[in-house]
Amino acid sequence: MTTTENQRIDRLNELMGVQAVELAPGLIRFRQEVGPRFHDHRGRTVLGSIGVLADNVPGRAIGNAVPEGTQVVLSQVVAALAGPLPASGTIEARGKAVRIDSAAGTGLATGDMRGPDGEVLMALQTRGMVVTREAANAEAVLRGDALPVEAAEPVADAAELADHPGLEIVESIGRDALARGPLAGLLGMGLTEVARGRVIGEFAPRNWMSNPLGSIQGGVLISAADLITGLAAQTLTAPGQGYEPLDLRIDFVRSPASDGPPIRAEAEVLRAGRRLALIESRLVDPSGRLLARAAASVQLR
Repeated sequence: MTTTENQRIDRLNELMGVQAVELAPGLIRFRQEVGPRFHDHRGRTVLGSIGVLADNVPGRAIGNAVPEGTQVVLSQVVAALAGPLPASGTIEARGKAVRIDSAAGTGLATGDMRGPDGEVLMALQTRGMVVTREAANAEAVLRGDALPVEAAEPVADAAELADHPGLEIVESIGRDALARGPLAGLLGMGLTEVARGRVIGEFAPRNWMSNPLGSIQGGVLISAADLITGLAAQTLTAPGQGYEPLDLRIDFVRSPASDGPPIRAEAEVLRAGRRLALIESRLVDPSGRLLARAAASVQLR
């Protein structure tokens, strides 16, 4: 991204309902309305519901702090959640560049997200790197036609979720016997393998996921990693038991093209206690090359 491009909202952010509040060198404030269109299969707002926002705000804070014409890609995003996210309403996100190392070609930004009442919902930390790639897709992304807003897929029946072990619920989603939810529908995520503590899904890159560089925007990868992580956590739950992600750290290894092959999302529980599960997820291409790796802590309750 370039500093000039950062002064505009691209079509992906428009699609997600993200609006600019303040754009200044090294400081960004955006807001997003959340609601049923971005819910998971339980009808909940999750980190994946605002993944584009979580990537965009601190990332653009770095982008607006570097010299004109410089492009920045994110190498890492860390999100720590303070509690459940609101099912609906306005979430405001702020990002601030805290250090730009021009010699090393790196930048560090922090940020937070706040709910309708001003309460802190999430703390963010982002690392970005300067790249020399041309913004080949900038015109299409920044000046292209607005993307259509598709009708949200339904959520699963609450009573059905309460009466079954989590593994059965996720297996039913994999068989299309239970609604996968609006967020999975938006990504086009389908499940290919489900076992206790392990879930594999797949989704195809689509044009609307693109950033100005022609690769999938990092927030879409955050959404995919968070979604598959949550389903892996659910396979551990008993009837009536819930799960709540506490944090997620994602490292971006390679930038998948927005017109590239399908991406496999794998999540595996590394350790599960009575109240806490540690889950690792990986996004890989058809040849098995790593695109992104994430680690999450999930509370079981």
